[in-house]
Amino acid sequence: MYLIIFDIAVGKSQGCLPQGNNNVSTTGKHLSYLGTHARRIFVNNILNRVTNSLAANLRRRAASRLIFGDSTPFFALVGVSLASGTGMLTKDDELVEAISKLKWNTPQNDKNCEVIKDDEKVVTLKDFVIGPAIAKGCSAVVYAAKFNDSPCSKNENQINIDEKTKDVTAFPMALKMMFNYDTESNALSILRSMYRETVPARKFLKNELADWEMRLTESKVKLPPHPNIVAMYYVFTDRVPALPGSWGMYPDALPARINPHGSGRNMSLFLLMKRYDITLKQYLIDHNLSMRESILLLAQLLESVIHLNAHGIAHRDLKSDNILLDLSEETDNCPSLVITDFGCCLADKRHGLYLPYNTHDIDKGGNAALMAPEVITAEPGPFTSINYTKADLWTVGTIAYEIFGMNNPFHADKENTSLKNYNYKEEDLPALPSHVPTVISALIKNLLSRSPYRRLDTETAATVIQLHLWAPSAWFRGEEKLPSSNEVMQWLLCLTTKILCEGRNTMLVPEVFQKENVGRYERRDCYQRSLSTKSCGRRTMPEYQLIASFLGRVTLANIRSALKWIQQNV
Repeated sequence: MYLIIFDIAVGKSQGCLPQGNNNVSTTGKHLSYLGTHARRIFVNNILNRVTNSLAANLRRRAASRLIFGDSTPFFALVGVSLASGTGMLTKDDELVEAISKLKWNTPQNDKNCEVIKDDEKVVTLKDFVIGPAIAKGCSAVVYAAKFNDSPCSKNENQINIDEKTKDVTAFPMALKMMFNYDTESNALSILRSMYRETVPARKFLKNELADWEMRLTESKVKLPPHPNIVAMYYVFTDRVPALPGSWGMYPDALPARINPHGSGRNMSLFLLMKRYDITLKQYLIDHNLSMRESILLLAQLLESVIHLNAHGIAHRDLKSDNILLDLSEETDNCPSLVITDFGCCLADKRHGLYLPYNTHDIDKGGNAALMAPEVITAEPGPFTSINYTKADLWTVGTIAYEIFGMNNPFHADKENTSLKNYNYKEEDLPALPSHVPTVISALIKNLLSRSPYRRLDTETAATVIQLHLWAPSAWFRGEEKLPSSNEVMQWLLCLTTKILCEGRNTMLVPEVFQKENVGRYERRDCYQRSLSTKSCGRRTMPEYQLIASFLGRVTLANIRSALKWIQQNV
């Protein structure tokens, strides 16, 4: 067997479309010959290797819709061509190799995967128009923001503030200003003390940092972009300004030059992010979720934790307040979910997910009520380390109760007492609603096992829910034997083909920054949503992102482990 792997971002935007133009045929004109050629290679070389009748049907559909129907651009697939002398893969090691080399590009026109221009230009607060406040916490405040597109109107000594526009949807971005009470007002000190907040950042702006100082910041753990991680475009330091509502919301965080009684420093850290619509907590209060929507939200949350743990990061402060949703234009589709607020995360290149714990002074993380049992009960010692490999996974299990319409069992309210994470018994966990699928209930119960050694690993847990969503139902019948390796491979190819056949990106929009110079920066003239969650064929964009995340990490061994667990526990 040999592999022919091509890595092509198909369906990438070729330029700015007219405003409000959702015409599929117009959009299709932007696909290049390369996209057509990629489709033809995929159909000819992959689907011909799958010999059952279902694959043959899919092959015919793919040929008719993708080769001759260029008006339906598909979802940024990285094609994989498998070729062998016999036309069938029979050895497990060959299957492992083939599956492991299934690679997916992050979609080039996805708002969560946009690429910021790689330049060294200085960005400061003066380059933004700052709108109304969105949220305030104990350590930061978030304002709606957009780039200032009128360079001639920039005042070198004044921040651009828009106090007239109250609608935050007019601002595509969010600007988070950290409260700085203790750190001296220079960029390096601020970045050192608040580096956890910057973990998901795409770009650090040097501003006044020297090269050796920049190398220190680059030695910290960085998190690559992911559809379920907050899109954080820029990180920079600047002087704390007098922003709308600052005297009422956070007077103590203001420096003495603004508020004589304030305790804040003159400079602080600023994080430029995509603006999301609502927190998961508020969304669950405002909406009655369907069962499928709840499962999709839980699946997205698990995929985000996989991405963190795969890069040696533990969030340590997961809660429904720190999970944001993109509702986009549609009200009847599942939102896109991201996790945010990395201020309590563990991101240590040296120790990874095992934190040396030799004194009580070492910080265990954020919300004590939602710490995993192995974290909350850890006692310091000369050779003690806290194991965070499955700590976020346990917290996801507690949040799952909220997603499925119940109170978090580890949060007390006026009517109910809460379980304690340091001494609860697993049999005391409340039963989930009867309409929750058995496999999902069993999975959540497993996530809340007191011992991390009895919990599934993060990848297997996420694969269980992905299999529940997309795999053939016959695989879950207790009397059926596990599918063979070839059956798993055929299913993966069919799943890939479904994305090819069904994916219709009805609105292609270019990256955040166009290749048109506007003043000192290259950026968009208009701020519309980059990619909506409108139904794309038979699925919504969050569903396609879930499938892409799954195909990008899956291994044959991982699928087998998940299937065995389902068969034994459901």
